[in-house]
Amino acid sequence: MAWIRHDYNSTNTKWLLSLLAVFFFLAMAFLQFTAAAVAAFIAAVAGLQWLYFVHVGKRLELVNARSRKRLLAGGESAWELVFENKGLPVLGGQLKVWFQDAVLPRGPLIVNYGDLVELDVPFTIGHNETLAVKIPVTGNRRGLARLKKMELSVPHPFGEGSVVLEYKPMILQELLVYPQLQKAFFHYSPSRQKPGQFNLKNSLFDDTFQPIGTRDYVSSDSFNTIHWKASARMQSYQTKVFDQVANESILFALNVADHYATIPHLEERIEEVASYIETCYREGIPYALAVNIRSTGKMPFLYLAPGEGPYQRQKALEMLSVMSKNHSTMPYPSMLAHLDAHIELPFTTYLMADEFAGIQRFVSKWATHTELKLLPGRKGSGIR
Repeated sequence: MAWIRHDYNSTNTKWLLSLLAVFFFLAMAFLQFTAAAVAAFIAAVAGLQWLYFVHVGKRLELVNARSRKRLLAGGESAWELVFENKGLPVLGGQLKVWFQDAVLPRGPLIVNYGDLVELDVPFTIGHNETLAVKIPVTGNRRGLARLKKMELSVPHPFGEGSVVLEYKPMILQELLVYPQLQKAFFHYSPSRQKPGQFNLKNSLFDDTFQPIGTRDYVSSDSFNTIHWKASARMQSYQTKVFDQVANESILFALNVADHYATIPHLEERIEEVASYIETCYREGIPYALAVNIRSTGKMPFLYLAPGEGPYQRQKALEMLSVMSKNHSTMPYPSMLAHLDAHIELPFTTYLMADEFAGIQRFVSKWATHTELKLLPGRKGSGIR
């Protein structure tokens, strides 16, 4: 059953019906037909009201489709709730919803309990009718907002009291607010010793899938690089010329643990990492992200494998958006030890932590395999 029913004043209605029944039989016994007619009319109204509240909402359904919308802080979106009613009409109801304050409804009337926002919306739907309730909201802060609870209050048309229908299943709508993005420029230099995707004039590696022209054949050229069609056209052997490529991948290893809790400047740190990711996205640089928040799967912490492009950017920003101060963390050296044993270090690695005293062995070891940069945590810091 989708709705849990809470009846208020239904006991009083039953007592009233019992009292009216007794009064009706007494009036009929003493031949007081006018009084009996009045008692019968009032009993009929109360009985119909009682039957209405017994059955109202039984065939009211929420189209509970899974959806996740994404927006920036200050951006606009909306909760969209679609109801289908195949039962009795709901008249003059109030729909009450609770959701996290990562988003806030537009307008001045807001009731906030901790990190939950409570909002009332008028609700009326007829028989065999579909109703779409749209609640406009704006992004307030980084985080994930879900509809935690929903209740529908239907008042008595005659007299006091109401029936409250509490929606039992989990509502599958989510609004994800991305971190604030700032302009963050940092220097990067591709490696000439590793093959990759970055075009470079002086590199040891060619991109054999991207020929850019031909030149005259020399004896040191490989036989497989001869361009036969161009050779037939020029009446002399021609060798394919390829783009020279280099590696420029980056790993961001972020420490958000402060003993058994998260660092106090978590929001500033997340906004900083998000800004670097945005720069990598604009420049087309492949990157990976590791955060020492415990997770399930192959990696015991939050880890995003190397990649580039809009899909990689979306996954990275979603990872940063759902991070919370309530999440369980793991020691930073433990995460680095796992990375050291299970992944191949990219050309550039940024260690982002407040202090580096406990990870000196990794600093010394990784400095021989990757271009290592230490980035202490402070508000407004930048990569040098």
